[in-house]
Amino acid sequence: MQEDPTTDNQTQHDLIDREDWELALEPYKGHADAALRLGFNVAILRTHLDAQLFKSRPVMEALDLAMEVLFPYTSFHNTSFDLFIRLTEGKLTFEEEQMLNALGMEF
Repeated sequence: MQEDPTTDNQTQHDLIDREDWELALEPYKGHADAALRLGFNVAILRTHLDAQLFKSRPVMEALDLAMEVLFPYTSFHNTSFDLFIRLTEGKLTFEEEQMLNALGMEF
C-alpha cells in the first residue's frame, strides 16, 4: 500500500535544503545591509523558537543553514561567521564592537 503523507505521522518531512536557501537568498547578493537586517530577523526568530517548550530541531537546523547561506552576502564575509552570529544575536562584547568599527563595519 502506498504511504499517505497526510496520515502517516512518521513520514520524514524534508525542510528547505542548502540549494533552496541559495535560491531564496540570492537577491541579497550585493545588498550587504539588507542581508544583515535579514540575519537579525532570522536570529530573533530562532531565539523565539528556541525558547518554546516544544522545539522543532529540523526547523532550528534549517534556520542555522539559512544563516550560513546568508553570511557571504553580508559585509561580515571579510571577518568571521562567529562574529556575524554573535552580532545578530546581540551578544558582541564592547571590545568586539570596537574592533568591527575599526575594520569599517557599520551595523
